[in-house]
Amino acid sequence: MLLSANVDTQLYEGNNTLTYYETVEKLIANNEAEDKNNTERITTEKMILSKLKTMIGSTPKIDPLPDALLTKENNISSNDYLLYLTALTQTVESIELLKKEFLTIEERIVFLKKSITNITVENKKDLQLYQLQYAFYKLKLRDETLTQKSYENNLEKGKALFTKKFKAVIFNTQDLEKNLKSSRKKLKTLQKEEISLKLKKERTLMSEETLPKTLEESLVKNDKNIVKTLTIKIDEMLGLLLSYLQQKKSEEVNALFKESKQDIETLDSKLQRYYDIKRDMIKDLMESELGTVTVALSDVSDSAESIYAYTYTKLTEPLFTFSERGISTIDILKVVLILVIGFMFASFYKRKIMNLATREKISYSSAKVMSSAGYYILVFITLIIALKSIGLDFSNLGMIAGALSIGIGFGLQTVVSNLAAGIILMFERTIRLGDYIEVSDTIRGTVNDMKMRSTTITTNDNIDVVIPNSSFIQNNVINWTLDSDTRRIHIPFSVAYGTENDKVEEVILEELKLTKISHVSNIIKYSPKIWMTAMGTSSVDYELIVWIRGASTTKPSGTKSDFLKFIYSTLNKHKIEIPFPQLDLHVKKSASDLSKEINPN
Repeated sequence: MLLSANVDTQLYEGNNTLTYYETVEKLIANNEAEDKNNTERITTEKMILSKLKTMIGSTPKIDPLPDALLTKENNISSNDYLLYLTALTQTVESIELLKKEFLTIEERIVFLKKSITNITVENKKDLQLYQLQYAFYKLKLRDETLTQKSYENNLEKGKALFTKKFKAVIFNTQDLEKNLKSSRKKLKTLQKEEISLKLKKERTLMSEETLPKTLEESLVKNDKNIVKTLTIKIDEMLGLLLSYLQQKKSEEVNALFKESKQDIETLDSKLQRYYDIKRDMIKDLMESELGTVTVALSDVSDSAESIYAYTYTKLTEPLFTFSERGISTIDILKVVLILVIGFMFASFYKRKIMNLATREKISYSSAKVMSSAGYYILVFITLIIALKSIGLDFSNLGMIAGALSIGIGFGLQTVVSNLAAGIILMFERTIRLGDYIEVSDTIRGTVNDMKMRSTTITTNDNIDVVIPNSSFIQNNVINWTLDSDTRRIHIPFSVAYGTENDKVEEVILEELKLTKISHVSNIIKYSPKIWMTAMGTSSVDYELIVWIRGASTTKPSGTKSDFLKFIYSTLNKHKIEIPFPQLDLHVKKSASDLSKEINPN
């Protein structure tokens, strides 16, 4: 059973942390007295709590750079200058190591947060341990962030001092050249010895199954000597390079710079990185002394690698933290790329499905349903993949969504209702694209577009009416073209009293056969008829019952107008009187008026 606890932030932030530690310490002591079977866990909790007490009030400190080596205004020894270069290199190594540890700590924080929020009732006893571990790594992350910033500040100041004091350094070029020549000679001797030992090893293995211990020791010793001599040689090359750089000997500088790169590539990865950092420091100095263009043209491949390394470093640096994880530029680009590809694929799918309708392989309405539903599903899947690609934890988002679902449900009740209605309409197909429907006495028209939330109807007046989909589910809707577009209409008209019924029916039906008004006339079932509907106060009322289809169905007002004009002209043509309301006024005289008429005097 899921317990779903929250992270205890009082363990690593706030003003009363030490007081809170005392409460936690008492809680651990109570657990120790009650639970004798988990002494190892309780011992670990005590140890972590002790570390938290030390860490919460401490500020990390770092060893400063040996600026005292470069305090002189002039005559700085080359050894001191190279020692300072080594210190700068070690500072960069420390920063890189902290960045790697930073990522590791972030991963552990994410894991522990999941363990806390998803803890079960059965594992409730481990909750306190997880909380303490989480607080420990949060404080460690804080300390390492501060330490990294301190190193970066020292590095920035140290590089400026390293460049500033360069011209004050005294280099003994002859001694440096002599030492480098000696190291090259010694390295060649060791490399020849290595070849000899390897040949001896191969000969021995041809005759024996195992190597003699002395030969193995000689091979190992030779490897160590080669590495040692090679690192000495690289240091001497870089020292001589600085001497030539001070003398502006660009050709010699570039030659040594390339040679040092070749030697560095033969070392193991750790030493390679150490000397690559040192070369980068010297390269910055070369650019300030010889010019950026000169250095770049001297070794295009090395410049390209430097640009790549710099760009990659900047792209992978965290810009901000989200859900306990650093989000870098490359993470954002990854999300954008996945979203672009996903939306392109979804749009491509939508076009392909609609093309099937164009080629009449499926109906247009079916294509619209399949394309819309598939498009939204693909977009949703793309969004999930994009967020998962940068390691975002959806379990917490799920809990938040669950907590807010009730409130959001009331706020978005109408929207959700419309979306559900849209899905029902798409699959029931009681309303389709191109159908002529009547929603109310004032709204009727052709279905022009169907979306998940709403449907657009274009009236005969070319007015687009957007109607929420829930209206079609909750209210009555007349679909004039659902199964058939053949419809019967009633055209009312009246004639005067005294007109023969047979004559009215004969005249209208005969003239109807000759008219060009579109109607169904060749099907007996749908033949036109004349009905008498009433005998009014001043007229006899009739209805022309006629069947229409096609475009006439979707324009009922225009169609009715055409038939009324036809009836009016037909009745006039055959001299049939069209009545209009008449009133007879009867004036009743009073007794006095009558007496005056009889006796005027």
